[in-house]
Amino acid sequence: MAKKIHDSLTELVGHTPLVRLRGYEKLHGLKAHILAKVEYFNPIGSIKDRIVLRIIEDAEKEGKITPGKTTLIEYTSGNTGIAVSAIGAMKGYKVQIYLQDGVSKERLQVMKAFGANVTKISEVPELQDALKATNNDFVAATNILKQHIRDRQSAGDSIYFVDQMINPLNPTAHHDTTGKEIWEDTDGDLAAVVAAVGTAGTIRGISDYIHEKTDKVKIFAVEPGADDKILTGIHNFTDVPAERIPPSLKDGNALTKNVFDEVFVGDPEGAFQAARDVAESDGILVGNSSGAALWGAEIVAKKPEYEGKNIVVIFPDTGLRYLSTKLFED
Repeated sequence: MAKKIHDSLTELVGHTPLVRLRGYEKLHGLKAHILAKVEYFNPIGSIKDRIVLRIIEDAEKEGKITPGKTTLIEYTSGNTGIAVSAIGAMKGYKVQIYLQDGVSKERLQVMKAFGANVTKISEVPELQDALKATNNDFVAATNILKQHIRDRQSAGDSIYFVDQMINPLNPTAHHDTTGKEIWEDTDGDLAAVVAAVGTAGTIRGISDYIHEKTDKVKIFAVEPGADDKILTGIHNFTDVPAERIPPSLKDGNALTKNVFDEVFVGDPEGAFQAARDVAESDGILVGNSSGAALWGAEIVAKKPEYEGKNIVVIFPDTGLRYLSTKLFED
């Protein structure tokens, strides 16, 4: 019998399963088929494993970073920071994470367990000021952090900003892996894809790949309300200034019309309930952004034209990172 031994968990990133949510369909009387792309099967537990591995390995190939010398830096609400921390540990890099306040304590603990140095945004006055001025806008704070990093680089520090928000390898990674896997695993028998939007790399990459194959598959995006601070990891992108639109959703300086067909403004209660329901109906434990995407997928599934058709919903991470939050409170 041939041995199957891996040299690193990095070899296990991607190829996550599509699982039909039969229990959820029955619970809600849905006639469409909802297929969940369960991304917590990635080795570090989230969809962000894909982009972080791609960004780091490309930077290594280009000679931009060196293990044992370069410090990897990222600004995150959690999952990307966890992936940077873990993959950095695997490859021998020091890691500095700037973490948004208000995220679950599990995320902070996991990053520290991987050896990362974690600084909360509330401990960096200029970043906190940027957030206060822009209703906690992720993009605005990232722009401030970039100047902070440039100052350190000018002072001679060997640091590399992963920068999931602006790095074009974010959507590229999803084009080359997530989108490709969805298409191949359904054999192209696909009517719609639903995803919550954070940096927008996921939906952009998937949309680009699917649209290369067909223009018949509809792409639905879920964003939080303008003042919503409950749905963490999701970013508002409509009716905001151009500089606050995630770059993956922009063509030039305006919101693109080529990535998605419709936008749903997420309902926090609906998102939380969807996450709770699918845990009990199908034994799949996911976080609030997955719940928001499933809430949106249910809206799509109730449309008469989707009866009997396949709708793929993206589940970015595991609910185990939300146990200390209100998501699963009785």
